[in-house]
Amino acid sequence: MTTPAAPVSEREVHRAAFTYLFMAYLVAAVGETLISPLFPLIRDELGLSASQQASLTAVLTVCIATCNIVGGWFGHRGGDRRVVRAAAVGLAIGGVVSGTAHSYGELMVGQMLIGCGSGLFWASGMATIGRLYARKRSRAVAAYGLAYSAGLGVAAFAGNLGASYWRWAFFATAILAAGLIVLAPPLRDAEPERGGTWQSLRASLSHPLYRMSLITALVAGMTNYILLGFAPLLFTERGASLSFIATMIGVGRVVSSVGKYGAGWLMDRFGGPATGVCLMASIALLGLPFFLLPTVWGAPVVIPLLVVSAGLFTVSNILSVQALPSRSTFSLGAYRALLVAFSAVLSSLVAVLLHAVGLRSIMLGSLAVPAIASVALVLAIRARARAVPMTPSPAARQPAATRADS
Repeated sequence: MTTPAAPVSEREVHRAAFTYLFMAYLVAAVGETLISPLFPLIRDELGLSASQQASLTAVLTVCIATCNIVGGWFGHRGGDRRVVRAAAVGLAIGGVVSGTAHSYGELMVGQMLIGCGSGLFWASGMATIGRLYARKRSRAVAAYGLAYSAGLGVAAFAGNLGASYWRWAFFATAILAAGLIVLAPPLRDAEPERGGTWQSLRASLSHPLYRMSLITALVAGMTNYILLGFAPLLFTERGASLSFIATMIGVGRVVSSVGKYGAGWLMDRFGGPATGVCLMASIALLGLPFFLLPTVWGAPVVIPLLVVSAGLFTVSNILSVQALPSRSTFSLGAYRALLVAFSAVLSSLVAVLLHAVGLRSIMLGSLAVPAIASVALVLAIRARARAVPMTPSPAARQPAATRADS
């Protein structure tokens, strides 16, 4: 007589799903980032140029943004588990193609597949985390976001593999992605809802928290791509050594994981909008010593800027998840696609402005963005508080089992 197996608790099911999605996010982060640290090694073997690196990065970014929308659409229409496995297929095949590439065209195809896989995954992964931990979304999303930081760190160290082993970085990504295809556990899908994908997006845009998430995301993106992205160039022009700046940025990347979890902790206690205001104001204030102090003291300010920027990205992600119903995948995909597209437009705008305005002036002017955004968010919070009673938008109406404690 066989003894029936003990039932698996809901907590263990959630833990298995979280672990799986955490690993998927890490693999996606590594896959979409590898081309940057590995390109000096790839360039020497394949005979590529710096302009070809720019085109590879551009194509990768376009594929990520496009598939954020596509993945969100499929996640809204069907099950998120299928979307996650499809994303893993793209990452696995893309890793193999990139690792076996012997020409620019083959490498381009591999990066396109990796970009598609990473883009498909993001919305379904984030939406599922929001459903699994409806009452602890802030900390859950913050902990989940650590996977991206870990992925960036792993990819950065891949540059130390050497000219003979760069292909193995792509192969390792492909192997991990293949494991995600085979070992996918059951994920908590949302219950079907009335209305199409575009109707759900319009309903999401009517929700104050979703609009606040877009504001905080754009400020975090500006900080990352202008203040932090051009920091090495700014300080080397002021006489600092590149190794010193690289060390400051490396330390900041490691410590930024604390910022992500700290942002979730603050949101649980003070709410997302208030936390977003504090972090954006902090960016504006930290920018002053960043520019005004001598290089030896100004450069280390990169570290707290990285921490605050990472925390603001986390606040934005959590706000977007809190604002939306259980079947929110398409709106999340649109949110991420907008952020990726904004980074591309911002980079192009800076490239144009540099022909007429100095880098220091552009970076100083960018400090006005978090200051203005923090004031705008304070006004939005006050307007929201005056709206009593508040009428929830269709996007905010959730089943009791999946409603977040905002």
